[in-house]
Amino acid sequence: MPQLSTAVRNAMGNAIETAIGASPVLEYRTGLPPASPASASTGTLLMSGTLPADWAADAANGVKSFNANMKADAAVGAGYAGHFRVKASDGTYHMQGLVSENWTAAKAYVVGQQVNLNGNVYRATTAGTAAASGGPTGTGTGVTDGTVTWAYAGPVDLILTNTNIAVGQDGITLNTYQLTMPNG
Repeated sequence: MPQLSTAVRNAMGNAIETAIGASPVLEYRTGLPPASPASASTGTLLMSGTLPADWAADAANGVKSFNANMKADAAVGAGYAGHFRVKASDGTYHMQGLVSENWTAAKAYVVGQQVNLNGNVYRATTAGTAAASGGPTGTGTGVTDGTVTWAYAGPVDLILTNTNIAVGQDGITLNTYQLTMPNG
């Protein structure tokens, strides 16, 4: 793939917001995302909310930063957020990705909970307590850490402080989220 100038990379980033449009809807759902944004939704809807009309800053240095005021409404479902989806006001989904929280040593995890460790997302396939140090590594399935077995889910997309969502919980404010355009 050829290298792209910063101007082209910025244009790519800004085209994302333009294509999705003003005031899209952000959803948090359980489980892994579907095969593509064009696929039917998967998992249980935990919470959704309409984003502001201007929901992302202009791209700079090939990076598109999403505004800190991206907030979903009160939760309608309970469970661990595994992925997010963003849809336009016409209902067309345009963006999705993995949701995780940062791995914590010696913490108890449940099946389906996802963690970020060094830019990789791991999904707990057995419940247990993480080791006192280290954390899961590799890109396979059956990766153990303490008494938890993990499966590699993919590169990190969106990190929340806590992915465990309860019915009626106040909305989750997304503090930072950035997309880096390819070939800088």
